Amino acid sequence: MDMGKFATERLVRAHPGLNSALFPIQSKSLMYCAIPKIASKTLISLIMYVYVRDIIDIINNSTKMDMYELRTQQIINIPKLLEQLKKKGIVMADPYHPVSAVSLLQTFLHILRFEKLNETSPSLFFNPWSISVKDVFPGITFRNLLNLSSVFSSSFTRFLFVRHPFERLASAYKERIATLPRDRIEPEPHYDNVRKTICRRLTRFGVNRRLSPRLDPCENSIPTFQHFVEYVLSTGETPAKLNRMDAHWQPYTTICQVCKFKYNFIGKYETFNDDLVSLLKQLNIPDWNIQKRRGASGQTTNYYQQLYSSLPDHIICRLKNLYNDDLNLFNYRIEDYVNRTTLNCRPESIITKLFGRG
Repeated sequence: MDMGKFATERLVRAHPGLNSALFPIQSKSLMYCAIPKIASKTLISLIMYVYVRDIIDIINNSTKMDMYELRTQQIINIPKLLEQLKKKGIVMADPYHPVSAVSLLQTFLHILRFEKLNETSPSLFFNPWSISVKDVFPGITFRNLLNLSSVFSSSFTRFLFVRHPFERLASAYKERIATLPRDRIEPEPHYDNVRKTICRRLTRFGVNRRLSPRLDPCENSIPTFQHFVEYVLSTGETPAKLNRMDAHWQPYTTICQVCKFKYNFIGKYETFNDDLVSLLKQLNIPDWNIQKRRGASGQTTNYYQQLYSSLPDHIICRLKNLYNDDLNLFNYRIEDYVNRTTLNCRPESIITKLFGRG
């Protein structure tokens, strides 16, 4: 193992979440840090698009590159891609009419851009996170980086998008916790269990845990926003807990290790369309479908402000401490979501307090 690979492994051991969050495309000198609840469906689709388009060029310029060779060299596992898409009801390959790898990948590019198999086919629902990205695309797995130092070079584009931490947290509550299974587009068993855990820990319903699901009041109970926030705060009380916190509410300064990687393109959710156009120009990608944005919540700022209006001051202050580095580094103000003239919180960042400056 060369020193570059060793350095990558050591960094992943220190910050396990990096392997899930970082998507480098070494051939394009590009790396994206995916942060849940910040247009990550759209942006990971873009990363897949750039990578698959590059693979098509490799195949077209080689006489020996086939599906087996692509999988052997850990570039892409096309059979696994087809299998995982089929499980979601998306069939790209007809077993009676086999097609080339290039043809399959071009169809996948069309799905990424337009959520359609081709120009004449009906629209389909495609969630890029339903694919096991690291299994299907081992070539964009951070752990597989052979030369970590190249990521830090000035020629490498390291990008992420950020969002007001309070809005992101409220959006995670609305989508992941305050939505029951019957109302979801796709099953989310993990977050259904988190919802029931919050209910059992923080409400009177949690007294009897031996009830069957049919009789369990928490089975279809939605915790209040305050109970959700108290649960989130309890999962980030120590450095070890903060490193293991669920990525949907973990501070993105922790998820992306922003002080370490010094990202040189930072877009904002609040100005997403304009910032995405700038990114596409910088990456020289003229053919991306900027009209197609996946997963937008549709909630208003006023809706999120109402959620915070019910929280007592001491909880607002604890949230401010938890997300203080996210707020300060990216110029967000808690006043945009909390309107309290008497709020007096200690200014020290919990991340600074636990880890020191990055």
